[in-house]
Amino acid sequence: MSTEYPKIKTLFVRDEATHKVHVGELRNPIYGLIKEWEWTEKIDGTNIRIIWDGAKITFGGRTESAQIPAKLLNWLNAQIHAEALYTTFGDTPAVVFGEGYGAGIQKGGNYSPEQRLIVFDVLVEGRWWLDRENTADVAGKLGLKIVPYWGTASLEDAVEAVRAGFASPLALDTIGEEVYAEGLVGRTAQPLFDKHGDRLIVKIKTRDF
Repeated sequence: MSTEYPKIKTLFVRDEATHKVHVGELRNPIYGLIKEWEWTEKIDGTNIRIIWDGAKITFGGRTESAQIPAKLLNWLNAQIHAEALYTTFGDTPAVVFGEGYGAGIQKGGNYSPEQRLIVFDVLVEGRWWLDRENTADVAGKLGLKIVPYWGTASLEDAVEAVRAGFASPLALDTIGEEVYAEGLVGRTAQPLFDKHGDRLIVKIKTRDF
């Protein structure tokens, strides 16, 4: 079974010529049926998986062929231990998804001079997505942080916030300077899926406007 993280789709349809989005033209009409979303900061980094098979840990990138930056891999090996995974999940398989960030990863120097990982999702037994409270609990048991929570809001309010730009809480927390956030990621309070079985999760990026 693949443990790759599903690609998060942009909220709006993208113009192939300008690469900007058509504001108001939802990529999936079902998004408009959700009145409130839970929003977290979108981190500009690289997708990382902590894969627990019930006995041992494997680290992976977003895909099976993706390479993990050497400094980040060293940090993961020093930070994440099998004992903590077993204490958290027992012999139940699980995947902890996070974003690797820091200097040398995308524009990660705006977040931290050190490469490290921040958690944004947890999948248990290949089918159970944890809510934010339980995701935060897992992250804490592993000695990791969870992506900053922006708040609960409608699509319209989240779009306006991203369009206007806002300071990254992660950057403020690690380097103490104001840096524009890359955007927001929206989820439903409890995991919901469309008719294709795709999870309802969207992203809004500042550079799209």
